[in-house]
Amino acid sequence: MAVLVLDFDGTMTDAEQEGAAFVAGYLDDLCTLVGRPLGDPQVQQIAATTAQAITDRPGDFPFLWMGRAVAPATVDPYLRMVPIAHAIFDHFGVFRDATDRGRLLGAILYKYNYAKTSPHFRAGAGELLAALATQKHPVWIVTNSDTEAVAKKVELLSHQFPAVAALASRVRGFARKFDIDDNWQGVPAELTLPGLARPVLLRRHTYFDILANLLEAEGATFADLVVVGDIFELDLAMPLTAGARVGLVHSTHTPGYERAFVEQHPRAKLLSGLHEVLPYAFG
Repeated sequence: MAVLVLDFDGTMTDAEQEGAAFVAGYLDDLCTLVGRPLGDPQVQQIAATTAQAITDRPGDFPFLWMGRAVAPATVDPYLRMVPIAHAIFDHFGVFRDATDRGRLLGAILYKYNYAKTSPHFRAGAGELLAALATQKHPVWIVTNSDTEAVAKKVELLSHQFPAVAALASRVRGFARKFDIDDNWQGVPAELTLPGLARPVLLRRHTYFDILANLLEAEGATFADLVVVGDIFELDLAMPLTAGARVGLVHSTHTPGYERAFVEQHPRAKLLSGLHEVLPYAFG
């Protein structure tokens, strides 16, 4: 029996719409931190130039977490803000220490500005989750975000699609998909993707343990697991290496090297929309 694990933010939601308030608030905070007035033209120009460079050369702009490249920054506004923040801090010569920056950008600015967002769901999210809630197969949501915050989004969808309410208790947050544990050897250290100069780091121990615990509770193994997400490197690379099947819900911001790798892998599929998730997982 297959076990389906869904990412949520960016997979079930439209990250570009949802992240607009996040970006505006984050830029205001960056202005304050570098001693510039809100809306400062110089800060805005650095942000715009960096954002365009990320779009043009996604492989050159990873999302850095504690000084390490752990995901492509291009995929959503939450990740894009990190290299933008680095560029602004570098320009003004502040917060030079990588660890201090990581804590400031992730633990403080991300959480503070994420709270300003409001849900914008992808087309078909309610229909998909309602259908999944009535399947005989187990379905879970595993997310980097706060468990309660994502459960509330699921409950919001249930106002229109009542069956979705059953999935609110099946959210597992704080998956720490960004964290790399070099001392853990449960999977190989790296994966090489053609077209990407740096390696994809795989040892995301906390994320692995959450998946492994869910599978154990369901009496299943990684060979029974299907994981669907919107960022291959963050959501899918480690489960794929551990033996799962994966589905990449892509967008115009998905790097070409991720698309190409997924298209050629026998246990991976490129999904053009949420309507393709259920037949891929359980068909």
